[in-house]
Amino acid sequence: MNKDEILRLTASENQFRIFAVQCTTSVQKARDLHDLSPISTLLLGRLLAASAMMSWDLKHPKAEISLRVDGDGALQGAVAICTAEGKMRGYANNPKLFLDNPADNLRPGKHLGKGTITVIRNDAKKTPYTGTCELVSGEIAEDLAAYYQQSEQIDTAVNLGILIDQDARVRSCGGFIIQQLPFADESISEILRSNILATPNISDLMDMGLNIVDILERFVLKGITWSIVDRREIEYACSCSRERFANALRMLGKAELQEMVDGIKPICHYCNTEYVFSHNDMIDIIKHQ
Repeated sequence: MNKDEILRLTASENQFRIFAVQCTTSVQKARDLHDLSPISTLLLGRLLAASAMMSWDLKHPKAEISLRVDGDGALQGAVAICTAEGKMRGYANNPKLFLDNPADNLRPGKHLGKGTITVIRNDAKKTPYTGTCELVSGEIAEDLAAYYQQSEQIDTAVNLGILIDQDARVRSCGGFIIQQLPFADESISEILRSNILATPNISDLMDMGLNIVDILERFVLKGITWSIVDRREIEYACSCSRERFANALRMLGKAELQEMVDGIKPICHYCNTEYVFSHNDMIDIIKHQ
């Protein structure tokens, strides 16, 4: 099995910058941790793939990028986060959604409804940057391309693919982002557009055994000079811990903590880990506020 990784590439003498990802194992882990339905797996998988690629723009080692989709449909939305170190986590707002029509369980865009896509860049040492735009289709790739055009004025092509079986087992997940720089040759842009249109579903190609570099070489970047600038492994890895939950509790007022004095069992949104704080634990937290 191809390892999960993200890549940064350049094409046509630095006229285009390219990000690519393959993250089948990580998305499978997310599906298993949250026991996701097929439609929720498709949505969260695409967001995780996109957030991983977008993490290349992070400068601080402690920085992270969040990609959030909110909709008024039954699917509701999802959140994906990736750190500068390639650690991903996320959750779906309606993780167990099953629709009566089997075909609808493979169409997340239709069941997100109207809503927004939001990008939050937290560079650790600066005030987080937040950009939001309305959903175009709910299929994430198209929405993200629109976000780049509207919020950052960058011509961007986004392709996100995920293939699952009837049991929601993730067979493949990956994608690429291509951004055209201001001085790019329009004739090269046309070649890229033609290549992208002629490229089969990348999730199908990955399921056949091709990795993301194979796909770029054989289809997307065919006839164009390109090179890999950097690559790094990624994984689904939650940053939660009992101490983090304890620190969050210490930030609450004494009145709120007194309501929890008998003990609580908070559950992490991102990995479903349960942390137990007994009566004595709560007394200690109140005492040391």
